[in-house]
Formats: sequence, C-alpha cells, structure tokens
Amino acid sequence: MDMPRSQNRTPAAPSAPSSVAMKRLAWSIKLFCLAGALFTLVAPAMFWSHPNWVESSMRQMLVGDAVILQTDGQSLFYGWLSSWLVNGLRLFALWQVWVLFSCYQRGEVFGVEPVRRLRRFAFALAAHTLAAPLSDTLAVLALTLGNPPGNRVLTLHFAFEHGFSLFFGLLFLAIARVMFEASRVAQENAEFV
Repeated sequence: MDMPRSQNRTPAAPSAPSSVAMKRLAWSIKLFCLAGALFTLVAPAMFWSHPNWVESSMRQMLVGDAVILQTDGQSLFYGWLSSWLVNGLRLFALWQVWVLFSCYQRGEVFGVEPVRRLRRFAFALAAHTLAAPLSDTLAVLALTLGNPPGNRVLTLHFAFEHGFSLFFGLLFLAIARVMFEASRVAQENAEFV
C-alpha cells in the first residue's frame, strides 16, 4: 500500500523562529525552576521559625486540638529537619527539570541525557508519594517527642495529592521510556544510512 507523499517525507529541521521559541520556553522553565528552588530553600525556614504557624498548621492538617504540641526551639529544629526529606526531593526534581530544559535549549531532545533527566524527574515525583507522608509523620513526632509518655503522637497521613504525585511520576516514567525507545530507533536508522 502506498503512503501519500506528505507522510513519506522526513520531518524538516526546526526553523529559526521555532528554535528561538524553544530557547525562550527553556529559559522560562529554568526561571521557574530557580524561583521554585529559592522558595524551597526559604519557605521551610520561615515556616518553622514561627511557632504559631507551625501549631496552627499541624492542628488543621494532622493532629487536631486534643494533642499537646511542643514548639520549643529543639522541637521546631527537628520539625524543620523532617521537612528536608520532601524539600530535598523537590530540589532534586527541579535540578532535573533545569538540566532537561538546558538540553532542549541546545536542541537535544531525544538524546540520552534528556531521557535520563526525565526519568530521574519521574522517580522524584514517585518518591514524593512516600516521602511526603513520612515527612509529615516525622514532623508530628518531632513536635510531640517532648510530651510525657502516653501523649506522644505518631501519625501517618496519605492524601489525594500523594496519589496524583504517584500517577504523574509513573506517567513521566512512561514518557521517558517512549523517548528512549524513539531515540534508540532513530540511532539504529541513522546507522543503516
């Protein structure tokens, strides 16, 4: 069966305007990554340095009013440390996106490096599914560890957004797999020519 001529042609190289547009898009995404990293570094320190914010947030989200929370310096410090389980993953994910869009900026779309970075980003999203509830658990434990025995609290909280994080992590992992296969096939085809 013959294919129409339009489907038989090889795709044209990107035009200069699309290349400029891709570079502009890459810079925009990288700027958002930079802003996200700055926010990830500053926001936890601000949050954990205000005992009233911490207590209000923990009561609304995780423990309710019946639990005694310790908001002394040591408890807040341990709570801040517990937040770095998730924040470290966020920084790792943002770095992967930064490098991924740096590759796109150079015109490297289906190479080994972009696929590797997309795969790492996907793993970070999937890992966030487990890290976020564990981080919350450690934060509540840090704020109740100073309580007398019998008044310490250990919580495990799974939310709807944790499922979304897992879903999108697996989705990006599948996309990375497809990109890897596409680059492998393209490389095989290039070797035949």
